[in-house]
Amino acid sequence: MHNLDRLYFRLTNILDVVLIFLSFWLSWIIKFNSGLFNKPASLDIQTYLLIVALHIPFYLLFFTTSRRRKIGTERWKAVPELLAVVRSNVISLLLVVLIFYLFKLIDFSRIFLFIFVVVNIILSFVQRAVLRRLLFSSKSKITLKENILLVGYNSLTQTLAQVFERENYNILGYVDEKEQESQNEIIGNLNEIEEILKKRHVDEIIIGIPLTDERKINYIVDICEKYGIRTYLILDYFRYVPSKAEIEKVNGIPLVNIRYSPLDEWTNRFIKRSFDIVVSLIGLIICLPLFIIIAILIKLTSEGPVLFVQERVGYNRRIFKMHKFRTMYVQNPNEEKIKWTTKDDPRRTPVGKILRRLSLDELPQLWDVLIGNMSLVGPRPERPYFVEKFKEEIPKYMIKHRVRPGMTGWAQIHGLRGDTSIEERIKYDIWYIENWSFWLDIKIIFATIFKGKFMENAY
Repeated sequence: MHNLDRLYFRLTNILDVVLIFLSFWLSWIIKFNSGLFNKPASLDIQTYLLIVALHIPFYLLFFTTSRRRKIGTERWKAVPELLAVVRSNVISLLLVVLIFYLFKLIDFSRIFLFIFVVVNIILSFVQRAVLRRLLFSSKSKITLKENILLVGYNSLTQTLAQVFERENYNILGYVDEKEQESQNEIIGNLNEIEEILKKRHVDEIIIGIPLTDERKINYIVDICEKYGIRTYLILDYFRYVPSKAEIEKVNGIPLVNIRYSPLDEWTNRFIKRSFDIVVSLIGLIICLPLFIIIAILIKLTSEGPVLFVQERVGYNRRIFKMHKFRTMYVQNPNEEKIKWTTKDDPRRTPVGKILRRLSLDELPQLWDVLIGNMSLVGPRPERPYFVEKFKEEIPKYMIKHRVRPGMTGWAQIHGLRGDTSIEERIKYDIWYIENWSFWLDIKIIFATIFKGKFMENAY
């Protein structure tokens, strides 16, 4: 069974590398051989090839983590990928320039670098437009239009038929055991399947009847084996599990991951963790003078420690100690574990009111990010007492612990923090887990810094 999306992705990866070399060659001609610019190259072409050596891995890394999984000929589906091309080229260029600067390689032409990225973006646009036309057009001659017969007439097979039609398959019709003469798509019943195979050329058969009908499935499979037809079985229990379910194989045995997250992939976890380490380390260094000032203010205005350390439930339901600047007067530890923070909370210190309003009390959590207990972005962690309480009261609450908790998150930038609906917050957390991307994290971080909603309910 062909998969045009997978084919498209593999071809673009190969062609992207080819186009980077082509862009380099064209940019060299434009900058140094065309006569449009008077200044000659101060370095030879072999030295300039360092740009390609650095740009290729950076570009492929950023583009792979940001590209859409589904591509189509409709413009609204293509635009996000084209934006990913621009983003990946620009960020890769900035990294290349940064590396050149750090290693004192200052003789590279900035104009050449600009021309190189612009040419590469334009060629990538053209390549993708042509490739989509060749693969996804209904008139495409590149992919063989195979004939599919669906066994079972139900919502699953009907949905699958629509998908196959978009993938340039030819749907012959349905075979169903029920007499449904009003449905023109049904071309016969199960007992007539062998006669249908004799009369029509069928390339693939999709079985979509309940798995409990073992006898019928065996009957159909035997006939398909007899005629050498590729056969696929729809796992009908997918209708009872979340939409993000995915099949994984362990030593050839298929297992169903009923709630797949991109962060289940070790490469994505590595990217996210590496970003967390770099940013949290830089943040701690930059914020050190601010930490000293805040610590002095806390000590001068109230008795007690500078840092407030509290147990929270983190990744895989493990308990960890989260650090914040103390913003309240010292409390009874037993009360502190179970009492919810409210608006105009009388327990806040004068300095604490300001710190909470500006979310500066959260900055020590950069240390928790650095040591791996938290992430920059993720669902906010909660105290063990409330986790046990919400686990029983709110469906799917515990799914948030599938990833590291974050200093900020998708729910927080939409104003869902403090004394707000836990049910709504969990919906946002689950959406984030199932739709994670590196660029989504970047978006959330920028929204946290520049948008006001993060400050809402910050008390």
